Amino acid sequence: MLQVGVDCEQISRFRRLSYGRNKRFYKKIFTPQEIKYCRSFRDPYPRFAARFAAKEATIKALNNIARPFYADIEVKKGSNEQPEICLDKKKFKNVSCFNIALSLTHSNTHAIAFTAVSDGKFNSKKINLTLREAASCVRAKPGR
Repeated sequence: MLQVGVDCEQISRFRRLSYGRNKRFYKKIFTPQEIKYCRSFRDPYPRFAARFAAKEATIKALNNIARPFYADIEVKKGSNEQPEICLDKKKFKNVSCFNIALSLTHSNTHAIAFTAVSDGKFNSKKINLTLREAASCVRAKPGR
C-alpha cells in the first residue's frame, strides 16, 4: 500500500500572522521544538509555512489510517539532515509500522510538502528519492 499527500502554502499567510502577536495560534499548530527551530532563522515564516504544509500533506496521506491533529505531527531533521515526520507514538501505535517519507521545498512565496506513507512493502529509499525529485521539479519552475 502507498498513499501520498501534497500541500502548498503561501508564506505571506504566516507573515500576516506574526509570531509575536499570534503565539497562541503557533503553539496550537507547532511543537515547541518546531517553534524554536523556525524562530532561530532571521525569517522564520518560510519554515513555518513548510512545516504547516508537511503537516497538511501528512494528514492527507494518512487518510483512512489515522487522524492526527497538527500538534501530533512534528517535522524534525533526521540523522542525514533530511526532514522527517514524527508522530506521537503513544497516540498512534497503529501507525508505527508505516514508513512516512517527506520532502519540503519553498520559494520566496510558497512552501510545498510531499509525503508518502507506505506499509513497508515499498522501498523507502526509492520513495524518498521520488519525493525529492518531485520537489526539485516544482522548485525549478519559478512563477508557479
